[in-house]
Amino acid sequence: MPTWSIYACFAAIFIAVHYLTLRAASGKIADTLGALLLEGAATIGLAMLLVARVGAKAPTTTGGVVWSCISGLCISGATTLLFFSLRAGGPVSATGPIVLGGGVTLAALCAPLFFDNEGFNLRRGVGIALGFAAILILATERK
Repeated sequence: MPTWSIYACFAAIFIAVHYLTLRAASGKIADTLGALLLEGAATIGLAMLLVARVGAKAPTTTGGVVWSCISGLCISGATTLLFFSLRAGGPVSATGPIVLGGGVTLAALCAPLFFDNEGFNLRRGVGIALGFAAILILATERK
């Protein structure tokens, strides 16, 4: 297993706990306040990692700063909409995979358009099609 996939698997554990705890908070706090507290706690955690110099090997460029800020704004929007979805009664077992899986599927579809080293092939196409099928199945779930 390549090193990057080990990190990705551990990240998936954090995402799972994130969705479960976000579901526990939804409906018990205003959506935007919940998102603000979530992002604020993330900021504190990241500041602690920055002080500990975890992941400090890469250079910092203006482009890196700008793209990181844009990414952060997107996460803020996604977090707020996720609170909306869960408060509206979305089950975490469907809402989480739709949000995360939908984002991953759309990113996999768009990445070859934006990054030269991310080509499109049959394997990626099948994965994207399965991702969209999973989202469709979860989004049309009946109680």
